[in-house]
Amino acid sequence: MKGVKQSGRCACIHALVQFPTGLLDGSDEAHQRAMLHHAVAFLNHYHGGDAVFAARLDRDERGRHTVDAFLLPRYDFHYKDGRRVKKASVSKFSKAHAKRRFGRDDRRSQGSALQDAFFEHLRDNMQLQGVMPPERKKSTTKDRVEPEVFGLRKDRQKLHETSRRLVKADRVARQRIKDQKAEIEAKARRIAMKEAALTSGQKKLAAERSAYEEASAKRSSALVQREAAVRRDAKTVRNVRILSGQGVSRSLNRILNGAFESQEER
Repeated sequence: MKGVKQSGRCACIHALVQFPTGLLDGSDEAHQRAMLHHAVAFLNHYHGGDAVFAARLDRDERGRHTVDAFLLPRYDFHYKDGRRVKKASVSKFSKAHAKRRFGRDDRRSQGSALQDAFFEHLRDNMQLQGVMPPERKKSTTKDRVEPEVFGLRKDRQKLHETSRRLVKADRVARQRIKDQKAEIEAKARRIAMKEAALTSGQKKLAAERSAYEEASAKRSSALVQREAAVRRDAKTVRNVRILSGQGVSRSLNRILNGAFESQEER
C-alpha cells in the first residue's frame, strides 16, 4: 500500500464476518446495510481504527448474512527523533487483544479474543436480542482440511452409503427369492397332493371295474351252468315220458323245444 511500511509477509487479511441468520433478515435492505456497516465498523475498531479498504455483502443463493472484507491494519509509528511513519501489521492488534484478555498471544487466543469481541459488538453496539456467546472448542484440532483430504472423505462417505444401499438391496432380493422359492414349493406340494388324490381315485376306479368284471364273469359262468342243467333236466323228462309210453304231446314238445331254443339263444 502506498506510503505505508508493512511488516511481515502477509499482504492483507481476508475476513468473512458471519451474522446470526435467526436474528437478522437477509432479504431486508435495511438489515443488509446494517450488517455491512457494522462489519466494517467492528473490524476497523478491533484493528486500530484504520484497517478495512474493501468490503461487500455476499448475496448468493445460500444466504445473505456474510460480509466479505479485506483489511490491512495501519497505525502511526513514532521514532525517538520525532519522526512519524505509517506502518501496517496484520497481527499487531489481534495479539494485543489476546494478550489483554487471556495473557497470551498464540493463534488460538487471538481467535478466541476476536470471537468474544464480535459477540460484545453484536450485543452492545447492534443490540441484537438473543445473540449467544461463542462456544469454546473442546479440542485443538484445526477445522480446515485440505481440499484433497476433504474430497477423499466425501468419496469415502459416498462409497459407504453406496455399499450400504447395495447391502440392503441384496438383502431385500435374497428375501424376495426366498419367499418366491417357498411359494413355488407350496404350489408343488399342492399339485403333488392333487396328483396323489387323482392317482388314488384312478386306482379305486380300476379296482371297482376289476371287481365288477370279475363278478360279471362269475354270474355269466353260473348262468351257463344253470342253463346246461335245465337242458339236461328237459331231455331227461322227455326221455322218461317216451320210455314210459306216455309220449310227449305236441304242446309239451313245443314247450320243451322252445326252452331248448331259448337256452341256445342265451
